[in-house]
Amino acid sequence: MLVSVRKILFGAAAIAAFGLCSTGAQAATANATAKANVLKPLQMTGGGTVDFGTIVTPSTASFSGTFTIDAAGSQTSTYCASGFACTGTPAAAMFNLQGSNNANITLSVPLNVTLTLQGATGTPPTLTFVTKHSLAANNGTGNYTIQLPNSGFPGLNFYVGGSVTIDQATAGGSYQGTFTVTADYQ
Repeated sequence: MLVSVRKILFGAAAIAAFGLCSTGAQAATANATAKANVLKPLQMTGGGTVDFGTIVTPSTASFSGTFTIDAAGSQTSTYCASGFACTGTPAAAMFNLQGSNNANITLSVPLNVTLTLQGATGTPPTLTFVTKHSLAANNGTGNYTIQLPNSGFPGLNFYVGGSVTIDQATAGGSYQGTFTVTADYQ
């Protein structure tokens, strides 16, 4: 009889424990996602010079002309304004951007660059170089979003050209200015 009582007590304890578990609090679960965005180092090379060559003004008392360098690997349009004489080979500055395929890049190109007459004393005369590049239409801010078409080499080549306007008030001499193009991952 002692064995029967033990079996009954053991069975009652097991039922009680099962009952407590089934009527107690239930466990809650939730899922999380782990992510990593791995990008190749962003590299930009090139630059060079936007070259307008040599511009000879007309001999008339009043003149004005705009000279435009194509934002391309070679000049296909006429850049010398009517009535002026131009020599040299016009050229845009070329940049190469390399990074991760399909990555969104913020590109910043100044809208205007001040070119200063070299060797001038006092307050030197200036020209305004209005930039244009080959990646997107001018949006008025100089900041653009582009997407890289491949990873690493060959990257993406783009060109910066633009225009200057010269009139009878423009002092003769060599003008020069420096500008910086920046790129960063978004």
